[in-house]
Amino acid sequence: MLEIAIADTSALIALEKLNLLDVLCKIYIEIILPESVINEFGAPTIECYSAKKVESPLVRLLVSDLNLGKGESEVIALASETGIKTIIDDLKARKVAETLGLKVTGTIGVLLRAEKMGFIESAYKKTKELREKGFYVSNELLDNISKFKIST
Repeated sequence: MLEIAIADTSALIALEKLNLLDVLCKIYIEIILPESVINEFGAPTIECYSAKKVESPLVRLLVSDLNLGKGESEVIALASETGIKTIIDDLKARKVAETLGLKVTGTIGVLLRAEKMGFIESAYKKTKELREKGFYVSNELLDNISKFKIST
């Protein structure tokens, strides 16, 4: 079942570092990018994205009161208005999104789903590669992914 997702900058950067940005279009029918995310990342090379201007008062609140980034704040605000799943890596932003009752996944979740759908061989190997490229992945998370095996 293909669905729509709203992606934050960190997930785009991580997937680009792995040369897997295009996997988003295989998993999701559309990736919505708030303007702030496009300003932070640039125009992505994938064809399934659409840009969205976010004019929610929630953005200002999340940025000023909770000290979230503008991109994360726009992703959360847009998701709270639409109910669309978010792809966010930042722990603080994820907790805020979950508190608001939003559906949240991250880069690792995308990798696990890509493996399950047969688009990549191993989410564990890709997560390890991501870590080697300077992205923070805890030992506990890496260990949990190593134990995760897709049943075929």
